[in-house]
Amino acid sequence: MTRSIRFKLIATYMVLAALSLAVVTAVVVWGLQRSYVVIYKYVALSQARLISTMIAAYIREERMPVAEIDKMAQRFVWRPDVTIAVLDPQGRRPGVALDRPVDPEVAAAIAGEERSYYARIDPATGQGRIFAAALVGKAPPAAIVQVSVPSHWVRRQLQDLLPWLGGALALGLVAATLVGGRIARSLTAPIEALTRAAERMREGDLDEAVRIDSRDEIGRLGAAFSAMAGRLRETIHGLREERHKLEAILTGMVDAVLALDRDGRVMMINRAAEEFLGLRRERVIGFPAADVLPSAFWAVVQEAIAQRRVVAAELPAAAGETLVEIRCAPIRGNGDDGGIVAVLRDVTELRRTERLRRELTANVSHELRTPLTSIKGFAETLLSGAVRDEAQSRHFLEIIDAEADRLVKLVDDLMDLSRWESRGASLELAPVDLPALIAETMASLRPLAEGRSLTVAGDGSVVVLGDRDRLAQVLTNLIDNAIKFTGERGRVEVRWASSETDGSVVITVSDDGRGIPAEDLPHVFDRFYTAGRTRSGTAGSGLGLAISRHIVEAHGGRIAVSSREGVGTTLSVTLPKTENGNGLR
Repeated sequence: MTRSIRFKLIATYMVLAALSLAVVTAVVVWGLQRSYVVIYKYVALSQARLISTMIAAYIREERMPVAEIDKMAQRFVWRPDVTIAVLDPQGRRPGVALDRPVDPEVAAAIAGEERSYYARIDPATGQGRIFAAALVGKAPPAAIVQVSVPSHWVRRQLQDLLPWLGGALALGLVAATLVGGRIARSLTAPIEALTRAAERMREGDLDEAVRIDSRDEIGRLGAAFSAMAGRLRETIHGLREERHKLEAILTGMVDAVLALDRDGRVMMINRAAEEFLGLRRERVIGFPAADVLPSAFWAVVQEAIAQRRVVAAELPAAAGETLVEIRCAPIRGNGDDGGIVAVLRDVTELRRTERLRRELTANVSHELRTPLTSIKGFAETLLSGAVRDEAQSRHFLEIIDAEADRLVKLVDDLMDLSRWESRGASLELAPVDLPALIAETMASLRPLAEGRSLTVAGDGSVVVLGDRDRLAQVLTNLIDNAIKFTGERGRVEVRWASSETDGSVVITVSDDGRGIPAEDLPHVFDRFYTAGRTRSGTAGSGLGLAISRHIVEAHGGRIAVSSREGVGTTLSVTLPKTENGNGLR
């Protein structure tokens, strides 16, 4: 059972007071006993002298024997337990053997000493008594009077005082208890206040200060405690602000961040990591990272923990083609085992961009090499003497001019694609009569058809809000591709219609050409896509559909392709619904 400091202090005061009062009582009783003994000695001596004076006359006048005088002296007994004896001048009782030693008080009286009294054991009764002796007459004495009183008179007197002493002892204990309680309360109240403040601090309450009015050590302790609480409050407030800043930074990071302690348990995870790994904060904090991270990622973390250095790796994610870069760095604490911070980043798009950049460089180099080689070859041919043949030189110059036009178109397409991808291109929006625009585009491309069937079909007049030139560019690219990749007797059909579900406008360009392989369909709108069609010898630069996709998306629409090998291809452009329901925004 736990006892409070106040109880211990009060108990200590009571024990000390009881011991002190007990010692004082014992000393007082001992002193009273000695005083009573001395008093009774003087009483016995006074009675002995009084009796000796009174019987001295009888001895002188009557010359009575000692035995008669002894009988006379018995009349002076004032209490039954008082003994009075008259002794001969040698200090002996009549009829007592001469070899018996004289009593010490009698010897003192014969010797003329003033203090002729003693407290001793009576040989006759074996009890303690107080004896006194006085001479009858002057030396040589006619007789000696001996008076004795019992020693238990002293104890009886002390017994009469014991209730008063006990009462004083009890009052002393009560007073000690009251004073001790007050002193204990004054000492323990500040300690209790400090204890309550410490418990509030343990619960996180640091706002209430400890007020102790005393100026002693406890008062200084309270002041130091209040100052410590204030300093701790400021420190915790600063740490909380830093934590909020860190959480805000980690929350705003696009990279997934996990912090592990020295035992490999997750102690922090940001929102990006939750989304990236499909986790929930409350289900991973405090759990082993081996149960949270994929095995490949955990192997990298283990390597960083074992080697205590930065470890980076690029691994495929469980999702398939996604590439993840993981970078683990040790947390440097007071020792070398402060934990690990792991940063995970999805580098799939970065690696794809790098790959596209390499492919773009290779494709541009390839696309430029062919016309430049032709121009250089025909120019060298002309310089070597073919210029003298007017017909042949004209033919060569026409080829050089066509290749130069091809280079110009390729450069223009590249610049146009660059502007769209960098979002540097803008649209000049205005109402566009869609059927009229399709008819104009078809008319401009009919000379290229060379026997192919070009048909147009639609469900009435449709006006859209868009950039006329850019939409014409899209239609030109789609129809031109359909013509190029359709056989000599092929058919190309352009249709437009308003969707009954959301009111959007859908334009489709269909052909019955050789189609596109299924594995190439996801890459149709990539830059320089010519896969599966270059065998025809009529493929372009592969930039037209990429530019068309950017233009359609800039209008808020979407472009899609469907194809079957040997059946044909259909490209569809969907423009969003407009306010009047006919494509006009």
